[in-house]
Amino acid sequence: MNKNEILISVILNNYNYSRYIAEAITSVLEQSYANFELIIVDDGSTDNSKEIIEQFAKKDSRIKLCFKENGGQASAFNAGYEAAKGDIICFLDSDDYFAPEKLAEIKKMHT
Repeated sequence: MNKNEILISVILNNYNYSRYIAEAITSVLEQSYANFELIIVDDGSTDNSKEIIEQFAKKDSRIKLCFKENGGQASAFNAGYEAAKGDIICFLDSDDYFAPEKLAEIKKMHT
């Protein structure tokens, strides 16, 4: 495998965090390392999270969506893990964000 071809899967779980989700998504999309997929698992939110998530997905094909009934954080991460195709898996909560070099640093540690 060519070291430059490592795919990183970022699994972002969300439940009713519409006030934070855009910042979390943006922090992944603005990474210096661009070979990633962002799997957003919405765990049955009842706020406007779904609309925000869908707007981002329309603009970037690296975003994969998973909308499911509420089952808790562990079930959301499990759903994201099953959908992941990456060589490396990272987890991100919807009320958090990644520093711009996070994925580049993770890739360095695994090559």
